[in-house]
Amino acid sequence: MKTVMIEEMSWSDFGEAMSSNDLVIVPVGSIEEHGMHNPLGTDMLIARAVAKDVGEKVGAPVAPVMPIGNARNLMGFPGTAHIDPEILRQVMVQVCEAFIRAGAKRFLFINGHGGNVTALRFVANDLYEKYGVISTNSEWWTVLPHIADIPCNDHGGHYETSMMMAVNEKIVDMSKAKTLPRKQLTDKLEWEEGLKFAGASVPIPIPLDKLTPQGNYGAPAEKANKALGEKMYSAYVDFCVGLAQELRKLVV
Repeated sequence: MKTVMIEEMSWSDFGEAMSSNDLVIVPVGSIEEHGMHNPLGTDMLIARAVAKDVGEKVGAPVAPVMPIGNARNLMGFPGTAHIDPEILRQVMVQVCEAFIRAGAKRFLFINGHGGNVTALRFVANDLYEKYGVISTNSEWWTVLPHIADIPCNDHGGHYETSMMMAVNEKIVDMSKAKTLPRKQLTDKLEWEEGLKFAGASVPIPIPLDKLTPQGNYGAPAEKANKALGEKMYSAYVDFCVGLAQELRKLVV
């Protein structure tokens, strides 16, 4: 396979690649703020880079990245784009259907944005119910605490900025990196990796710009560094390679 990126293949190249493979890697991201120091495309850029490396290691075609996701709570920041989760679900199903017609029977969604998780889980259910196709989604911030003891407890902070630096440090402006405390909404409603009351999570949809004018939060962005990002990136790619290999073992 000369290239794993489907957009760089001819139709005959893709057909040949699928003649001996039934797995497609699909990166999914978002265009949204990640503080003043990170690019709006942080989520899609990380997802696309990981997907490409995984595809090359396992010999599977990689779909063009879905760049826009569910980012409604970030719309107060200029440049953020949003797609309704139900529309995202429908679009992703239709994209996958095109690859199913070419022989795909399994999909690994490399997802770079937390707001996409629910839609992608519905996509997996839809594909299985309609076609008997196996698929799953993976997110680096939920994986790394388990495999590398890295908490990943921020948005555009220490860990996500480090990950972005590993992908392309030239478009990260660390001179603008700073972290402000989030606003306290009430005396007893606190933000600690989500809004909580008496220690329990409470799902109140609060736009992020009402909590912080800066955009990033959590672990301090000022501590981000490329070396940490490369460690995180490498560990996550290895995890996804292993996951892809296990998906191929499943009988579908």
